[in-house]
Amino acid sequence: MSARTTLLLFLLVAAVGAIILGIERYFPSAQELREIKRGPTRFEAEKVTRVEVLTAENTPLTLVRDGNAWQIEAPFNDLADPQKVAALILTLAGVEWIERIHREEFDDGEWQKTGLDQPRYKVRLLAGDAVVHECWFGAPAVVENSIYIGIPDSKTQDTAWYLAKSEAPAVLQIPAASWRDPKLLRLPAEVITGITLSQASGQIVLSRENEHTPWSLDKPLKTRGSKERITELLSTLLNIEIVEARDNSATTNGHTAKAADAQTTPVDEIKVTIESKPRGKSYEITLKKPADAKQAVTSATAAHRKSAFTVAAKNLSNLWVNPNSLRDHLLAQIDGERLDFITITSKTHPEINLRNENGSWYLLRHGKWDPANGDRIARCLNALNTHEILQFTADTAADLAPYGLNDPFQTITWTPSREKPVKLMFGHNADNTQFFAKYDNEPFIYRIDASILPSLPTDGIKWKGLGALRFTTFALRRITMSRGATATITLDYNPVTAEWKATRGGHDVTEEIDRVKADQLANHLARFTVQDWAADRSDALQALQNPFLTIQVVLGEPGRTDGPVREVEILFSPTQPNAETAFYFGQIKGDPDIFYMTRTALLQSFGESVFKPKPVR
Repeated sequence: MSARTTLLLFLLVAAVGAIILGIERYFPSAQELREIKRGPTRFEAEKVTRVEVLTAENTPLTLVRDGNAWQIEAPFNDLADPQKVAALILTLAGVEWIERIHREEFDDGEWQKTGLDQPRYKVRLLAGDAVVHECWFGAPAVVENSIYIGIPDSKTQDTAWYLAKSEAPAVLQIPAASWRDPKLLRLPAEVITGITLSQASGQIVLSRENEHTPWSLDKPLKTRGSKERITELLSTLLNIEIVEARDNSATTNGHTAKAADAQTTPVDEIKVTIESKPRGKSYEITLKKPADAKQAVTSATAAHRKSAFTVAAKNLSNLWVNPNSLRDHLLAQIDGERLDFITITSKTHPEINLRNENGSWYLLRHGKWDPANGDRIARCLNALNTHEILQFTADTAADLAPYGLNDPFQTITWTPSREKPVKLMFGHNADNTQFFAKYDNEPFIYRIDASILPSLPTDGIKWKGLGALRFTTFALRRITMSRGATATITLDYNPVTAEWKATRGGHDVTEEIDRVKADQLANHLARFTVQDWAADRSDALQALQNPFLTIQVVLGEPGRTDGPVREVEILFSPTQPNAETAFYFGQIKGDPDIFYMTRTALLQSFGESVFKPKPVR
C-alpha cells in the first residue's frame, strides 16, 4: 500500500471519529433520550412537605405543610393559599423540556443571556429533611413560551441545563403577600361539629355528632337546630375573605389585657369558636360588628393566625343572631329510611300501628299485618318534616291545660332503628281556634297550623294499602263475571298451556275470545288496586247487598291444573242506587273493609268486553 493511500485512510478514519464525537456531543445519547422521555422533573407531589424559593434578590419564600394546611414561614408567618401552593407544585412537576444544553456551547455573553449564572428563582422541594427536587429558573428563551432552567444534582454536585417550557415562573412572580390564604377560616363544612357564638348579651352553642346527624341548639336552650339557618351561618363564616393584613402584636396584647380585666366580650364584637371532631382541632375568630346591616367590611382576628385583618363577606350582620333564629322552625326531622315503627293514637279511633320491614310498611288491622299505604306514609312524614312552626309559644309550661296538651286529642310516635321512640302530642285551646304541638320529652310548646292534621288521619283504614288483591296469573283457574241481568261470563284458564275457554249464559263461546283482552283482564285482577278505603261502612253495606257487578276469581297452586282451590269474590255497587255515579263502593267478600273505585277506573279495568267485536254486516 502506498504512503499516499495510507494517509488518505488515516484522514478518513480521523474524520469519521470527529463526526462520531460531534454526534455524541451535540446529539442526545440513548440514556439522554430516555431522560428526555421521562422529563427532567421527577418527584411525588403528595410527599412534598416544604417548598423553599429564593429570588435573584435573595428574597425568600418558604412554605411548610402542617397536616392538611400549608403555612408561610418566610417572609412572614401565616397560613398559605393552598390553591397557589398546589399550582406551584403542579407546574414544577409539569416542566416540558425542549432540549438539553451544555455550558461549553455558549460563550460568556450568550451564557449570561440565559440568566442561569444568576437564576431569577431557585426552588427546592423537600419531603421531611430530604430534598426531592431542585430547579433554577433563568431567562426566557427565543423559542416561544420557553425558558432556560437548571436542575442541580445533590449527589454529583453537577447541574443539568435545559431549554424547557414551564408555567412555574408565572406562579413564582406572584407577590409574597398574595401567597397568604385569602379565607379567614378554611375548613370543609362537613368536618365542623360545633359552633359557639359569644356576645356581650350571652352565648349560643350549636353541636352535632357528625355531618350525617342533625344540628342541636345546646345553649341557651336545649332543642333542635335549624339545618337551613345553621347552614347559612356556616356559609357566612366560611366565606369571609381577607382584604388586608397587618401586624397584630400590639392589638393582641391590648385585647388580651382588656379581656383579662373584663372577662367579657365587647358589645360590638362577637367571638366565634369552631369545633372539628374529625380534625381534633378548634378555631377561634373574633369579628367587630359592622356599623349597619349593609356593610360588608369589618375587622377580625383569628387565634390560629398571627395577623389582624380587614375582612369582607356578605350578610356579616347575620352572625349577631338570637337563639330563636337558629331553632328548627320545622315541626320534625324524621329520616323515613331509618324508621321501624309508627304509632298514632286519638280520642276518636283505635290505635294505629305501622311497621317497617325491609323498606315495606305493614298495618296491624283485625289482628294481622296487612300491606300499608306507602304513599300515605311518605306524605305523612313529608308533612311533618316540612310543616313550619307558627310560633314558639312557650319554652316551659307548668300548666299544659290552656294548650290542650294535658290530654292530647292526638299523638304520633315514631321509633328510629336502634333508638328511643319520639312522641309528638297535639292539643288545642278551649275555643278550638288555635292548635299546639309538644314533644313528650321536651318542655317547648309550639303553635302550629291545623292544616297538618289531614296528613295524619286517625282512622286506621286510611293507612291500609291500596292493593286490595294480589296473585300471580300462574295460580289463576277461572274468572266469572255477573253484571245485572246480562248473561254470566265464565273464563277458564289453563296456567300450563296459557289457553282460555269461555262460556256465556252456559253456552261455549271460546272461539269469540279476544286473547289479548282476556290477558289484560287477568292482569288487572292480579294487581287489583283501589282508589281509597271508606271510613263509613253503613251506606256501602246496604248498597252491596244488591251488587251491580260481581267478579269471582278461582285460584289454585301456581302452574298446576289440579289440587285445592280458593275463591275470591269482588262486589261493586254505585254509591247511589240505580245510578251511574262517579264513585262505586267495592268489597272483597269476607273482608270487613269497604273501598272506593272511580267509575272510569272500573270501566277501564272490567268494563271492556273480552270478546272479539262482531263483524259489521
